[in-house]
This record gives sequence, C-alpha cells and structure tokens, in this order.
Amino acid sequence: MDTSLTPTDLFSPSKARQQRAQAQDWAHIESWLSYKYAGKTIPNFERNQETLKALRALATANERADEERALIARVEREALKELEEQRQLTSADKADIPSSDAQILDAISSHLTPEAQRNLTVLATTSVALDTPDTDPETLAHALIHHTTTAATLSTQLDSLHTLQTYLHSHLASLRTDLTALHSPTFSPPTSLPRQTTDWTRQTKHLRTKLREYEDRLASLSPPPPPSLATTLSGIGRGARPPDPGSAAGIAQLVELEEALEGLRARVEELEAQKEGARREVRRLEGEVERARRRRDGLFEGLVER
Repeated sequence: MDTSLTPTDLFSPSKARQQRAQAQDWAHIESWLSYKYAGKTIPNFERNQETLKALRALATANERADEERALIARVEREALKELEEQRQLTSADKADIPSSDAQILDAISSHLTPEAQRNLTVLATTSVALDTPDTDPETLAHALIHHTTTAATLSTQLDSLHTLQTYLHSHLASLRTDLTALHSPTFSPPTSLPRQTTDWTRQTKHLRTKLREYEDRLASLSPPPPPSLATTLSGIGRGARPPDPGSAAGIAQLVELEEALEGLRARVEELEAQKEGARREVRRLEGEVERARRRRDGLFEGLVER
C-alpha cells in the first residue's frame, strides 16, 4: 500500500476513499492467497500498486475458472442423473410390454434378414437422434434438413465470431503497442517545463503591467495642432470672407491652405499607430480636413470662373 501520505492527504475524502478501497483489495488478496496455500506460509513479495493490480486480475481469473469448473461439474451430475432416470424408465417400459407384444416383436425380428435388421436398427437410431415422433421417411428427411440447415447457420456464425475475435485480438495488440509508445520517454514532458511555466507566468505579469502603463501614457497624449493651420481653419470656421482668387493675396492664401492640408494629412498618418487618444485626434482632424477641403474647392471654383 502507499505509505507516502502527507497530513493533507489524511483529510482528503478522495484520498481516504482510495486508501480504503486499496485496503479492501489487499484484504481480499490475502484471504485468497491463504485459501490457495492451505495453511502454508505465503511467500514474501513487494506490495505496490502494480503487484496489487496483477494479483487482483489473477484472483478474478481464478475465481471465474473455479465457477466454470463447478458449473461444468453440476451439469455433468445433472446429465448423469437424467440418463439414469431415462434408463430406469426404459427398463420399466420394457417390463410393461405385454407378453403378446413381446412375442410379436420376437417373431418379426426372427423372420427379418440380417440386412433388414440393420436397416430397422438404423431407422430407429435415426428417429431417436433426430427426436422425431415416428419413423416416417418424409418426417425424418424434413428433420434431417432442418438440423443440417441449423448446423450450417451455426457454423457460419461461429466462423464470423472467430474472425471478429481475431480482429479484436489484433486491435487490442495495436492499442497496447500505442499505449506502450505513449508511456515512452518520447511523450514525457521535459524536465524544464515547470521552470519554463514559471518564467512565462512572470513575463506575462510583467508585460501586463507594461501594457497598462503604455495605455495610460498613450491616453495622455494630446499634441496641439500647428498654429498656422489652427489660425487658418478657425478663420474658415467663423465664416470669414474668402480673399479674391484673382489677387496675389488670394493665391497665397490658397497655397497656404494646400500646404496646411498636406501637413494635416501627414499628421493623420502619423496618428494611425496610436490608440484611443489617437483615434479621437484623428476624428477631430478629419473634420478640420473636410472643412479645409471644401474651402479649397470653393476657392478653386472661384478662380476658374474668373
């Protein structure tokens, strides 16, 4: 039995049940060995889980064999008893035959040729073997065909069972081979697995802390827009009158808006790698870009018309 118990195992219900079942198995094995050795000293052997498993299987097989042997002996006794009763009934029937019938039977038998007597004996034996009520040839033929068909069917089923048994044995051997392979060192976990698991857990906690720190730092980012772009777009937002597209000032303002738009597009592209704060900034700047684009298109349309 397993003696490597810790104080925690003593208070574990599952461990207690396992130990109780193991103790019962050992008690059964010791009782069986004492019965088999019949007062002799039981040889010493190593008491472990593998030995218990092997002895339990051996005891089960031995008990099953004893039961089968007892069953066969009982069937033989009952068969002998039935044969004895049948013999007694046959003797009683012969004793009950009237003397006149016996004389008729003796007269018929004495007038039969040896070949006819053999045929009569074969006919009677066949009728008894086929368990038919009479000796009519047609009845005997039907009974013989029925027994032959039944024997052929049973033989076919027996062959199928033998084939199935062979397949199951081969499949069982294959499963045992796979089980042996799974128990090989190839499928055993590496000895460094606990250390690697500890390292991965520590790295995961460290990376999780760093991730929260980077998220806080990213959320605090809020870069101010360029002054020139803010001034230009604020003027557009207030609805200021656009300059004359045909004048130098109008063209200069148009060029300034174009450059501001390009700078804004570059800033939007830079902010794509950021998260929540970047997304908020992008949405705000996209609105400004849309207003600037509409303003630029209006200036170009006015310039073309003139």
